[in-house]
Parts: sequence; C-alpha cells; structure tokens
Amino acid sequence: MKSTKYTRFCRRLFSNLFERFNIIETTKNNILEKADIAIIYKEYYSMVLMNIIIGFIVSFISTIILYALFPNSITSILMLVVSCIVPVGIGLYYLALPTSKASTRGKKIDKYLPYATNFINTMSVAGVSPAEIFEALSKIDLYDEIQKEAKKITTEINMMGIDTITALNNAINISPSDKFKEFIQGILSVIQSGSELAPYFERCVDKYMATDLIDRKRNLESLAVMAESFVVTVIAFPLFLVIIISIMGLTSSGGISFPFLYIIALMILPMAYAGFYVLMSSGMGESI
Repeated sequence: MKSTKYTRFCRRLFSNLFERFNIIETTKNNILEKADIAIIYKEYYSMVLMNIIIGFIVSFISTIILYALFPNSITSILMLVVSCIVPVGIGLYYLALPTSKASTRGKKIDKYLPYATNFINTMSVAGVSPAEIFEALSKIDLYDEIQKEAKKITTEINMMGIDTITALNNAINISPSDKFKEFIQGILSVIQSGSELAPYFERCVDKYMATDLIDRKRNLESLAVMAESFVVTVIAFPLFLVIIISIMGLTSSGGISFPFLYIIALMILPMAYAGFYVLMSSGMGESI
C-alpha cells in the first residue's frame, strides 16, 4: 500500500484533527514500516477515518432505500444493525491490517532466511563486501520479503549516502522478523569487532538450515494429522451418516429425512471444506 491522491486528500482533510488532539506517535510509523505500508501514520489513519465515514453513509443510505421499499420492523432493525456493523467492521479491519501484514511479512522472512543466508555466505566467501551483498540480494526475486529488506538497506546506502552500519541498524528497527534482526545484529557485531564475516555466515547457514529442517518435519506431521482429520470428518463420517439415516428411514414409518440430508450436503459439508481450506492456506499448507 502506497500513498495516493485519495490518501493525501484524507490527510489534508483531517490534519487539523490530529493537530488539535496532538496525536504524535512514532510507534505507529514503525508498525507501518514493518508492514511495508509506505504511508505516514497521519495519512493512513486519516484514510481509515474517511473510509469509516464513507462506509457509514453508504450503508445508511442503502438501508434507508431498502426501508422505503419494504417498510417493516425487519428492515428498520436491519437499517440500525447494518449502519453500525459496516463502519465498525471497516475500522477494525484497517486498524488490525498493519499488525497483520507485519506478522505475515515476518513469517515469510523467516521462511526464506535459511536460503538467503546461504546466498550471502557464498558471496562472502568470494570476498564481497556487506553493502555489495545486500545490493545483489535486492535484485533477486527468489527471496520474497527478504529482497524488500535488502532493497531498503541498499537504497539508504546508495541513494541516501548512509554508511553500512547505520543502514543495518535502521533495518533492525523496521524489520518484522526477530530472526532477521538477530542475523543483522550478528553482522554488526562481527563488523565492529573487526572479525571476518565468512565464519559467521557459515554458522548461520548451518543453524537456520537445521531449524528449517525441524520446522518442515513438524509441518509434515501436522499435515498428516490434518489429512487424517479431513478424511474422517469430511469424507467417511458423512457417508456413514447418510447410509445410517437412509436405512433408518427405510425401516421406519416416517420415511427418509430429506431436509436433514439437504442440510448436510448443502451447508455442513461446504462449510467443513471451507474450514479445512482456510486452515491449510493460512498456515501449514504454505510453509511446506
């Protein structure tokens, strides 16, 4: 997310509000940087406030039109509920978005860190300086969010004229990954102590690769449990349930309970499939 004409308009519109209440929080900017949201906090939260107002107006007008077409107690309650839920939902979504994106970026950095350190170690053995290593790393698309962190370091060094140590310190402050912070802090310690970086990078590669192997084995075990649960709860159990209900319906005088079968087929099973999909896509499935 980057600054746009809309976000800048929102900032100008609500700038007096921030100044009146003296809202100055550098921690908000830090969270936005960790989430890779290239907007200062005044501009971002002005946009959030504007979106809440727009959401309230749109939902309120829509429900008023619905009430005008169908005037009854249900539409009047719906007008009140929707007009409250929509702006609250928009506000909660945008307020939680920076923290959520920062957490997601941290997980992706941790995921690719073992392979990025292997690349860094190879270049270090060849005698390449840390600044040149991160510049080369910023041009490789294989390492996802680590590439973005390397681009920030390279931009500060090449375009802003900041020395390597200061740029690495800044990277520690805005990185959402504790492992990456620890890795950069180790580089700074080695540089400041005058030691060679190659042995440190080699130790990091061994450490992160071993940790990555353990995590993958743990994920495979979790996937095995999920697969067994999926087969039992979503495939085997519904089949047995349908067979039992059908047999009971044939042997009893009441007949087959078709409405219940419709509920299982059209509601319960799709919700179960969606639940397993969300579990897989949100964590275990992506980490393999």
